[in-house]
Amino acid sequence: MRVAVLGAGVTGITTAYYLDQQGFDVTVIDRQPLAAEETSFANGGQLSYSQPFPWSSPDLPLNLLRWLGRTDAPLVFKLKADPDLWIWGLRYLFNCQSRRFYRHAEKILELAKISRPSLLSLIQEENLEFEHEQRGILKLFTGEKELNEALHRQKWLQDHGLDQKLLNREECMEIEPALKGTRSHFTGGTWSPGDGSGNAREFTRSLVTKLMAKGVEFLFETTINGFERDSRKVTAVHLNGKVRKFDAFILCAGAFSKPVAAMAGINLPLYPVKGYSVTIPVNGSNTAPLTSITDESRHIVISRLGNQLRAAGTAEINGYQTVENRVREDMVLHAVMELFPDCGNSEKAVRWSGLRPMTTDSVPLIGRARFENFYTNTGHGPLGWTLACGSAEIIADSIAGKTTKLDITDYSVDRFI
Repeated sequence: MRVAVLGAGVTGITTAYYLDQQGFDVTVIDRQPLAAEETSFANGGQLSYSQPFPWSSPDLPLNLLRWLGRTDAPLVFKLKADPDLWIWGLRYLFNCQSRRFYRHAEKILELAKISRPSLLSLIQEENLEFEHEQRGILKLFTGEKELNEALHRQKWLQDHGLDQKLLNREECMEIEPALKGTRSHFTGGTWSPGDGSGNAREFTRSLVTKLMAKGVEFLFETTINGFERDSRKVTAVHLNGKVRKFDAFILCAGAFSKPVAAMAGINLPLYPVKGYSVTIPVNGSNTAPLTSITDESRHIVISRLGNQLRAAGTAEINGYQTVENRVREDMVLHAVMELFPDCGNSEKAVRWSGLRPMTTDSVPLIGRARFENFYTNTGHGPLGWTLACGSAEIIADSIAGKTTKLDITDYSVDRFI
């Protein structure tokens, strides 16, 4: 059975891996010259299994009103005449209800629970190196309000089988000694020992090398121009003006999944959400953290990737553009330098922005979409790196006709019909 994987980010490459494990004849297609050139290129690096909570929290609508007009707000909504944006935005706000928020968090958590062991097994099987740290994630908060939220979410996680510890300021510094030189006024934190971090781009490209050796075909610098289909199936794809036929198609094109799906007559409830990252050289400095950090107040995540410190965060809803924005890049840079003033040379920080594929309920789209041989594995929002292996494994099992570890219908696009 010939299967086309449309997209070569971390989600597409892990999907190709599990399909190859099932014995399928796999071809990976991407418009870029290399794998992991877009959303997976310079993300925050966190493997945050303990952070399944959607951004569509119950307090988001009020926060959006408070942030209106602020260029330094954690989330910026650029008003524009884009019907897709308004439809997506209204549906997204509809999910900012406590009942929906926790129902969607539970779906994400169940996927995270199978993703972690799948990733660890893959690493061992393929002997991959990608600056992987298994020191947990330390999530810092400031003040009474954030403490109460941390307590509530800690209890919810524990009720759902995930270990998380509540710490005071001094205990946070014991977990990560680099915090002893901080300028931040954080008052406490939570520590999730099962979490970790790693370089998603290095992981993805290392896995590509393994897959090439196994005979998987890669078509880079290849643009999808359209599909051929009948009432039941997608029969072929137009690539750089040429036609290729496959038995099945799996869409893993990240933020660009929606326009690609539209070529096949499929409407996905997706919209791109832009984020920024900075990568600071630390040159082995012992004042740079090894534990991955989440700064809850500033909505910034920080990960140690070898001799670099990666900080990422903020959200900007502004269509498909990825042009630089010095104000928002500086927000990320200043946040990490306040936490770790002597971690490295901030003037040499490499700046980057990318688009996260966000669904209206924050739960990814995994499963069959309209046609009997067209599938999606996309829409993971900020958790694509975290959920990649679990998502890829269940979609591959589903296509192979095997029992999946989770009920895949909970993740299918059909839930929006």
